[in-house]
Amino acid sequence: MSEIEMNFANLMDLATVDTSDLSAQTSRLQRQGLYVVELTELKFVEQAPQDPADPMNYNLTTQGTILAFVPLDPSESAEGMEGRNLRERIFLYGKDIKEGIQLLMGRFKTAGFKHKGIMGGVEGAPAGWVDDAVGKRIALRVRHYTNRNGQEQVAIDWLSPKQMEKAGISWEVLQREFLDEKGDVVNIAV
Repeated sequence: MSEIEMNFANLMDLATVDTSDLSAQTSRLQRQGLYVVELTELKFVEQAPQDPADPMNYNLTTQGTILAFVPLDPSESAEGMEGRNLRERIFLYGKDIKEGIQLLMGRFKTAGFKHKGIMGGVEGAPAGWVDDAVGKRIALRVRHYTNRNGQEQVAIDWLSPKQMEKAGISWEVLQREFLDEKGDVVNIAV
């Protein structure tokens, strides 16, 4: 069933959907596995704090097109994953904004992206290193864990060249150079 056919005008339309060609989905969490994704969007959005007296919180929303997927569980199929979108929200807590920015810089550093200078990521503002990642490929590991409240959560790890090698992914699949903090090319074949 195509995406267009999934737009309903009323409850009767919903009730008469033929689900014969759909696969059952047991979770809204991204599937556990190794991904190669082309980043199509990175932008900051504001998120109001619970206490209005606290500083504003921010999310860096990322979106990318899945180019390759290998499930962590060998019994699962990778079928149907290529071409789909993968989204992630990276939360920057307003009370600890400096630490949040430094952790974000660490992700970019790990993945071989520039991560010093103007940050960017906001439409209408000067472009920066966040914007430089758009259109580039990245290797990711998606894993699930249970939080302290017993809820299943997802973690998305941006992989370094060593982590990619350990996972059997060649750096060449990303079709880009590994960059240092200022955007200069670094030889990772050492």
